[in-house]
Amino acid sequence: MTLRETVSFLKESDNFIILTHRRPDGDTVGSASALCRGLRGIGKCAYLSDNDGVTRRLAPFAEGLFAPEGYTPDTVIAVDIADEKLFCASDGHYCGKVDLCIDHHPTNTQYARHLLLDQGEAATGAIVWQLIGEIGADKTREICNAVYLAIATDTGCFKYSNTTPLCHRAAAECIELGADFHPINTAFFVVKTPARLALESEMFGSLVMSECSRACIAVISRDFIERTQADMDDLDNLSSLLMQLEQIKVGGLLTENKQRGTYKLSVRSRAPVNAAAVCAKFDGGGHARAAGGSLSGSREDCVSALMQAMTEELSNV
Repeated sequence: MTLRETVSFLKESDNFIILTHRRPDGDTVGSASALCRGLRGIGKCAYLSDNDGVTRRLAPFAEGLFAPEGYTPDTVIAVDIADEKLFCASDGHYCGKVDLCIDHHPTNTQYARHLLLDQGEAATGAIVWQLIGEIGADKTREICNAVYLAIATDTGCFKYSNTTPLCHRAAAECIELGADFHPINTAFFVVKTPARLALESEMFGSLVMSECSRACIAVISRDFIERTQADMDDLDNLSSLLMQLEQIKVGGLLTENKQRGTYKLSVRSRAPVNAAAVCAKFDGGGHARAAGGSLSGSREDCVSALMQAMTEELSNV
């Protein structure tokens, strides 16, 4: 669908439920919260579907928006979700029933009845910002905060190569309209807990380098996570730090899940290395510079398999 067609769809529909992806980040929560508030602003009934993965830093942006028990929606919207596999477990019954997906991932599987997809945009939040303006909703401070969060987190506070002019314009408009940008930037990009600092030290201490010194892998064990009492906010976006190493073209972080021997994979890269191509070999995907997947097996076997995939991708560029 085009932006205009999506606006018509939203105006003609009602009784919305908005889905966010498992292991939620600032873009999915910020985009969904902003859209929910925007729809309410034009007289629609709209709620977020419950997501028990929403962290302490993200929770304030979604406060008061979750659906009450027993709510029955007429229209299901998925925001920033490329694949039904990324639905929360509690949203599994919505598989095959999504009316509209709003997304920016090139790996979107087109599972929804309607799709508004802008693969060139850095954050779904920037797309939602356009929609809110087009449907005629007031851009309240709460909406501006949510959109600013969405854009800032998916652009690394505007330093990633995916940052677009629209992101800067939308963020500037949010600031002009009262977004609390400094507290948001401080909370998400400056302040670190002791657990976060310990995780960063452990990550760099576990570093395995490729023979060509252009790829690296770090591993965070579940035992270390539990020992430091790190939460999901502490674990957020650790992999991006691997790209601080000057010679590195692609870096991967394996974070052990609660189920021992299974790992969440997060890959970051510099052009022309394609992070999504690496993660596609491990039941994952995402963007060219940032992608994710999953592995299972011994620590040594997972590191070996990931290093092989990375070096193969390096040889192709």
